[in-house]
Amino acid sequence: MYRGARVTAIEPEARPSGRRPRLRECEQVLDELTAGERWAREELRRLLAQHFSPRALASFLAASFRRSAAVRSQRPALARQSRRWLCAGAVPWLGLALVGHPRSRRRAGAGLAWWTAVALMLDWHLGMLETADGRPRPLGGADALTLTRAWLVPVAAWSPTPAVCALAAVSDALDGPLARRGQPTRAGRDLEGLVDACFTAAALLGLVRSGRLGRPAVGLEGARVGAGALYATWTYFARARAPDRSVARAARATSAIRVAALVAAGSGRRRIGDAALSAGSLASVALLARAAARSARAPSACGR
Repeated sequence: MYRGARVTAIEPEARPSGRRPRLRECEQVLDELTAGERWAREELRRLLAQHFSPRALASFLAASFRRSAAVRSQRPALARQSRRWLCAGAVPWLGLALVGHPRSRRRAGAGLAWWTAVALMLDWHLGMLETADGRPRPLGGADALTLTRAWLVPVAAWSPTPAVCALAAVSDALDGPLARRGQPTRAGRDLEGLVDACFTAAALLGLVRSGRLGRPAVGLEGARVGAGALYATWTYFARARAPDRSVARAARATSAIRVAALVAAGSGRRRIGDAALSAGSLASVALLARAAARSARAPSACGR
């Protein structure tokens, strides 16, 4: 979704060959970061400088929890809104636990545990709900669709039916336009990718356990998900910046093919599902690798 603005107009003499960007250019880039982005960049760079030692990791997590507590205190309306939304998502799991048979109750317990993890993750990242210029923004329609996919993750692991996969795909297709219409945020950008990876992994697990997808095709799609996760982890923790939007677009270029493969597999058409998923996954990995290589070679002001 949103990625912070970057400086595009740089004087020719500002970047002579073999020299780093000038201090004035770096200050201009940093001025364009929101307070939350500056905080995140400073903490990630401190973590990198200390080589991810246990003490540095503990300090990073403690600072993150302190910041999330400060955000809840400064933005009580957002904190109340997120709690209402998350309670609404917990109600179906609680209902299933109360009225379902023993197997349903076990699944309800697992679903409720998963939703609790989602709640903790959202609460931890409330500070990322801000617009491009740093203005606070409440949860919106795009966030609701992302949370809907998050809620469906355990359902996909148990019952990856065509309806479940199609519902997730529709919500994924709609949340982008909704986010752009309602001022996209860093939370939407980062949490969407994480939720999509979790849903895909859950659907693959359900399909391969039920014999509706072959292991080679699942392995290729797993490699695609893993490659995207590795790229995101590398950019955040090794370069202290957000992933390049062009890389994300390249990774999603074959989404329609891969969704069709999951729907076909869920319908019992294993050969079509295997072939389409393998082709879509291979093409996506190739496009992602090419985009990531271009992004790594591209000049970046002050490491942005």
